[in-house]
Amino acid sequence: MAKVFAAATGQDYHIYYSRDTRGRGRKREQLTGLAAEAAWSVPVKDANDLGGKVPYLPGMAVFCTENLATELGISNGSPGTLVSIVYDETDGRRYAISAEVDFKAYKNSDLNAPYPHRVVL
Repeated sequence: MAKVFAAATGQDYHIYYSRDTRGRGRKREQLTGLAAEAAWSVPVKDANDLGGKVPYLPGMAVFCTENLATELGISNGSPGTLVSIVYDETDGRRYAISAEVDFKAYKNSDLNAPYPHRVVL
């Protein structure tokens, strides 16, 4: 479906990989090598908290998966539209760092904001 959206909107199709970790506190370390490959290949349904790999395309519909700021209208299930992705590329793989998303339920308190529904995540 994302490939069709990319073609229909004239965009290049790219996959963004997660940077999954294991452990807590000082023992927390990023999965690399075969462990990272295994995490990326887990089906979304079975992944629990693993991010895996996801296509992100500006203009695509997205929804919030956590209660980030319920008082501002950004909560689990809030629909939005992806505007842009900032990413790092390492060894030919893209890793999302942040995303700009328009959430219609969110209204910036700055009345002069050029994009009153936009949030950087």
